[in-house]
Amino acid sequence: MRVGIQIVLLENPPRVVYEMNSHDAFIPASNQKIFTTAAALTLLPMDFRFRTVLARRGSDLVVIGAGDPAFGDPKIAREHNQTITAVFDEWAAKLKAAGVTRITGDLLFDDSIFEQEFLHPNWLTQYKNKLQTWYTAPVGGLTFNDNCLDLVVKPSGTIGLPPLVTLIPNTTYATVQNTAKTASQGQPVISRTSQSPVTVLVSGSVSRAGSEDQPVSLTVCDPGLFFATTLKTTLAANGITIAGQVRRDRVRQSNGTLPSDLQVVAVHEQSLLPDIFKRCNMDSQNLFAECLMKAIGAYAGSPETPRTGSYETGRQAMLSFMQQIKVSAENCVFDDGSGLSKSNRATPAALAGVLIAMCRNPQQKEWIATMATPGPEGTLRKRMKDLNNRVYAKTGHVDGVSTLSGYVFGPNNDRCYAFSILCNNTGQAVPKGKGAHGLQDAICRKLATWQGH
Repeated sequence: MRVGIQIVLLENPPRVVYEMNSHDAFIPASNQKIFTTAAALTLLPMDFRFRTVLARRGSDLVVIGAGDPAFGDPKIAREHNQTITAVFDEWAAKLKAAGVTRITGDLLFDDSIFEQEFLHPNWLTQYKNKLQTWYTAPVGGLTFNDNCLDLVVKPSGTIGLPPLVTLIPNTTYATVQNTAKTASQGQPVISRTSQSPVTVLVSGSVSRAGSEDQPVSLTVCDPGLFFATTLKTTLAANGITIAGQVRRDRVRQSNGTLPSDLQVVAVHEQSLLPDIFKRCNMDSQNLFAECLMKAIGAYAGSPETPRTGSYETGRQAMLSFMQQIKVSAENCVFDDGSGLSKSNRATPAALAGVLIAMCRNPQQKEWIATMATPGPEGTLRKRMKDLNNRVYAKTGHVDGVSTLSGYVFGPNNDRCYAFSILCNNTGQAVPKGKGAHGLQDAICRKLATWQGH
């Protein structure tokens, strides 16, 4: 197993207390999200908001995306005691309050704030058999329900009869073809087609009931079309019909601003902290990090006149961020925002450097709170349970890779360490598959209890 480590005591000035291969390049997995979220917090204004706009233009209804990954996110909705379609319902109420119950034209959707490359090119080769799985969800300027179709499948109660299948959200974007049977044992096989409209295929045997809290999630193919068709379906359920078609149209002007002839009906605003960063760092939600990478490409330096957010403009912004905080990006590769791509590279020194720099940020406490800590939720919930509120860190895992970077508070919280532990070729560890976690957890425990100076 290849291991790289850097541990820094956060005093003035910061002092390296241990390092090993700290300037070598490693695959960082989801530790890449540390770069992405730190860059977003640094490069975007403190009062930055994603602003998704609903407007009327002539006889058409128009929705204009801002790249907000949290729109209709199920976990955030539950935490705020809302449904995933709550904003759509609010929009329907505002239209009705304005006396609108029928749109005679089309529903236009503009997701041009981001490039139309929904899937990272390296994902297509590295994860070609997993592109319907939630963690490879496509990235668009309009996002809804994590760009996934959720299915809840339950036995009918009678052996041999079709199971009950619920599609979430209710949308004309997809239809369900159910050939499965209720059985005493077995699990269903669930997949989707790629043409439009999408067909969700449910086959096999169903013996156990699924739940809305843990549905089967399938990625969509076109995030903007999914958003808009779900909006149309929800408006219809609220008594507002759209006579025309759902179609993609560029409404933003060439400089990124909105035209003056729009009649704005409603604006939904979403801040970066705490919801979006927590979903990135605590829950390791890939879609959120990918949207953030493209968002800094779009908004950094010009939030009022954004350019098109893309992987390339995002990489440029990431490098600019590293220069701004004076941390070397040598041997680092910012291939995507989430770390899912195996073409990313990072050094322990670069990650530790970012963690140190973020402790100088005015929003330091809020930043640290977005990391996972051993406790009831997040990616560290099953590890180091004796160190709850002592370790705040970002985990990372892809095949053959296990990483952990973050902060450890010493005895009585009298000191704090920034650390990065990157392990590659983990399949060669002894015992197999457990060496990386054992090493990372042992180092954290040592720092949390070390009385050294």
